[in-house]
Order: sequence, then C-alpha cells, then structure tokens
Amino acid sequence: MLTSKSVFMRNPVHHGTRSILCAIKLTMSFSSKPQVAENQSFFTPLPPKDLALQFKHQIAGRKYLPGSGGKGLPKFLSSAREGFPFALRAESIDHLTPDKWGQLCREQLDRVLPKYNAVLFRNLPLFEAGDFAKFADNLGYKPTNYEGGTGNRYLAEGETEVYLSTSDPPDFNIELHNEMACSPVHPKKVIFFCLTEPNEEWGGVTPLVRNNEIYDQLDPEVIKILEERQIRYTRYLPDEKHHPYASWQQSFMTKDPKKVEEYLKREKFNYEWEESTGNLYYWYVLPPLATHPVTGRKIWFTQPNVHHNTYYKESPMFDGVSLPNHMYPTHTLYGDGSEIDPEVIEHVRATGWRNAVGFPWRKRDVLVLDNLAVQHGRLSFKGDRLLLAYLTAE
Repeated sequence: MLTSKSVFMRNPVHHGTRSILCAIKLTMSFSSKPQVAENQSFFTPLPPKDLALQFKHQIAGRKYLPGSGGKGLPKFLSSAREGFPFALRAESIDHLTPDKWGQLCREQLDRVLPKYNAVLFRNLPLFEAGDFAKFADNLGYKPTNYEGGTGNRYLAEGETEVYLSTSDPPDFNIELHNEMACSPVHPKKVIFFCLTEPNEEWGGVTPLVRNNEIYDQLDPEVIKILEERQIRYTRYLPDEKHHPYASWQQSFMTKDPKKVEEYLKREKFNYEWEESTGNLYYWYVLPPLATHPVTGRKIWFTQPNVHHNTYYKESPMFDGVSLPNHMYPTHTLYGDGSEIDPEVIEHVRATGWRNAVGFPWRKRDVLVLDNLAVQHGRLSFKGDRLLLAYLTAE
C-alpha cells in the first residue's frame, strides 16, 4: 500500500531571470544582410499571461485519458507559469531566413534551456515543413531517428528527419511522457513545430511537466519499490499484414526482419518471433531513474504508466477489445515479470498531472524540450491540428 503524502506545488524559479532576459536582447549585424540594422533586438520575452489557457481543460474523468478515473488527479489542467515554458517572441522576422533564425535560436537555447528545460519561440517566419527542416538543421544539434519508438509516428512527406508528431486519433489523449524513456536509446531534445494550430476551445493542448517535480513529490515508497524491483518493458508488435497499428515494420521503419534483429541484438533485448503470424514480442528491464548528463542530478526518467497496457485499454482504438496482457502493443511489469501494483501506476499518473501545465498553440510556434527533464503529452481535440517533430541525439 502507498503511504499518504502531502503534495506541494514547486515555486517557480526566479533567480537569475534578470541576467538572462538582458542577454536575450542580443545585438547582431550580418555583413551579408545589409538590410538588418545594427543593434536590432531579435527576441522579446513573453510573460505568462500571454501563454494562459483561455478555456478549462478537464483532466479528472476525461474520456479516453488513461487513468482519468483514478484518485488524486486535478479537475483541470493548469496554465503555463513563470518560466515554464520560457517563451520568446521573434521580432523583425522579414529580414532573416529560416537558416539564420535557427542559428539565432540556438544562441538563446544555449543560454536558457539548461535553466528552464522548455523554451517556446513564437512568431518565427516558418510556414511549411521545409522551413522547419532548415531551421532545425541550423540549430546545430545532431538529429536522431525514431527507430524502436512506441508512438504512432511517421516521417513528414518529403522529409528525412522531420516527423508528424503523432498519427493517433484525435479523440484519444496521449499521456505525459518523455520521448522513448522506455528505451536505453532516446532523443536528448524534442522540438515541435505548429503548422496548424488547434482551436483551443476544442482541445489539442500539449501539457508539460518537469521530471524533477514528479520525482520530488512521488511517495518515497513508490520510488524505493521501483528502484529495487525495476521495470520490465514488453512490446507485442504485429506484422503489418495483420494489423497496421504499431506494427514492427512501423516501429523499426523497415520491412526487413533481419534489420530488426540486428537492433534487438545490439541493445541486448530478449525477443521471440511467432512463426505462425510473423508477429514480434520482445522485452528488457530498465531502472526508473537516470542521471541528467548536464546537471548530474538523479531524475525520474521512466514510463511504467505510459507503457502499461491500461494506456491502450482506455483508447478508442481498443474499444471492445479484450486481450491477454502481453498482447497489447506495450506493457510494463516489475523486473521479475510480476504485475506492477495498480496503486503504483495510479500514483505516478496523478503526480504527473498535478504538476502539469498547458499553453495555447499558435501557428509557427516552435517548442524545444530537454527530453530528459520535461514530459509532454496531448489532450484530445476536434477540428484541425498539425504538429511536426524533430528529435536530436545531443
């Protein structure tokens, strides 16, 4: 059983804000761009009120949100707060190309991302996937791919490193998660680009939460249990000829089973092929905590709840479907193969949502996340919404 524990919201970080904001008023001139005036300010910080949600977004009891019927969830999602995400508005946007904006934004990210973990750029002159690809490339981070990822994600048409953020149905809520935290191989940063902004009244908000706030507010007994017993991640991936959703061909971005086996052997995963169906089942064990490569702090970096089969049991894609636990696309167990206590899953979910915030997307927004420090998700929506994603290896 879980011990009772009071939950306190972390105070927003203010120290050092003045020096960072002063640094944002950078001045630059480009000899190759004579139309850009010297001493031109390229960014203006945005206050939290500019990122405030205009509508209430239900969390507790929300349809198709995994675990929304559990204990401890907030009634509504909170708005963005001071410094989370840290937001900058681009100014004088007509003078520079997406390439140059990528370089300018990288300078800002080097200054503020280590402190704030989530940085939103607004009003950038990016109008299509190709613009975002040039921008992301000129940020200067080494890109990585989505091989072995668990999400329903595909490359954007005509692009080699830019993905559709998700292809899951709009009425499903994607739970808070770090990208590929269920894998020993994961991106260090996730960069989103809003190509089509959702109508906030009808949902589509991207909730964010800091891992250190989850870690600080989790029941110590839960952390102890998971550290001692660890987490076994299992995946059951059908051949695409049986089921197109979460097939092994989609997950590993290949139709060659030998290439899949090369990956599984390289990562030392256990795996089995079903001879009669061609479906793939594999599993491995990971700890719930990691060390942040920059801060050196112990962090919560795991997915016992998101990978749990209850994530799919509450999905419209599996309405009316009853499968053995191991035959859902993903599932989590204790390292010894026994089922994780339902109270543990419920507690982890509630702690994340209590600390989560959201903001309204605007067309051309770019959101950069430290993937080891910040979780993201997606609330269900109606109407149009299109986000692109770029993953980095550093």
